Amino acid sequence: MELFIKKLEKEFGNKFIIDDRTITEFSTSPYLVSPVLSKMGSRVLGVVSASDEQDVINTVKFCDENRIPLLARGAGTSTIGQVLPITPSIALDMRKLKGEMEYDKSLRISPGVKVLDALAYLRKRGKELQVYPSSFYISTLGGYIAGGDVGIGSYQYGYHFHNDGVKSVRVVGPSGTYVLSGIETLAVSQAAGVTGVITEAELAVVDLEDWKDQLIRFRDIEDVVALLKDLERYRQKIRRITVEDKDALSTVARDRVTAGDWNVIISSTQNFGEEVELRFLDELAFAAIYVTMSKLTKFQQYFYEVRLLSLGSFLRVVKQVKRALGSKVLIHGDVMTLRGETIVYTVFMSERSNFDLIDSIMLKEGIPFEIHSLEVNDRVDEDFRLELMKKYKQKVDPHNILNPGKLRL
Repeated sequence: MELFIKKLEKEFGNKFIIDDRTITEFSTSPYLVSPVLSKMGSRVLGVVSASDEQDVINTVKFCDENRIPLLARGAGTSTIGQVLPITPSIALDMRKLKGEMEYDKSLRISPGVKVLDALAYLRKRGKELQVYPSSFYISTLGGYIAGGDVGIGSYQYGYHFHNDGVKSVRVVGPSGTYVLSGIETLAVSQAAGVTGVITEAELAVVDLEDWKDQLIRFRDIEDVVALLKDLERYRQKIRRITVEDKDALSTVARDRVTAGDWNVIISSTQNFGEEVELRFLDELAFAAIYVTMSKLTKFQQYFYEVRLLSLGSFLRVVKQVKRALGSKVLIHGDVMTLRGETIVYTVFMSERSNFDLIDSIMLKEGIPFEIHSLEVNDRVDEDFRLELMKKYKQKVDPHNILNPGKLRL
């Protein structure tokens, strides 16, 4: 391997970085808070800091010729291990690629564009992204396409790649450069970079509206579910919905808002409840909640699990879990749309020792265990997308150098 390192230094000069601080930074992520996943990583061998697409092409070609694993990475905001190297790899840092944006009915971007910059660019034009991640203030769009699926706007539009959300992508792989459009983009979206390195993408945008954050408090979870069923009539008027138990909301809000036993937060152009100032709301959105709560809770062995639950399952499971554990478990839910059905992306946070009980309740309800795994297969819930990813993996990366181990072939 030392010979390859010398060859990389010769090939890329000062763009190839091997100092200890950089190696440590790219070998893990501060946003990966799962006690299980965080132990699965390996140290990267070095980092190539790409400044343009040719750097990407050259790095991919070099690693393929020398059979060295390669891991492309944006801002590294992954919370479920997409950018954690499970074999010693070269990391490809995409953050210094020139941040190019062009808007004409859709947004065309280079992968290093920060989501925050894209939103600012679009909002000057009265537009915003159809769906974007809760980590928008630090994440890159290329990383989100490759690793994410949900986010702000998922109640209206579902996963970020549903409803033609990702219109096209250009990816670089060992066998060449490919432009995918339409349904073929699903071979890349949420594939953790195993099917190619994104160098350009075209994303759907929507009109920017004056969303107002509103809070509705309840005593009982039954009333929460009844409201969620009623709100389905207004889906296109609601940007996002979150559900928080008292302890979850109070932990993040502190004295900034008074929490009820159960709390529904709605961002909408219509009036549903008390309009409140919730600048901290993004700390509660989707995967951001894992990181936020890992810092704020007093659990000695902080642990979390996530389930996608129908409204009926959400009601039954949450009632039993809260009855058994009370304030010893915090519950957060992002309400989203999946194939036309209202689904609650439900996060349970507690001491690790309490999850045997939580899992037993899940199994009794016919809901399988959450798999703490780095594999794409455990996150993709549609067989046809997995088959598409596998097809393109074999075509684009026949020697399996791109983020190996993440896709079961």
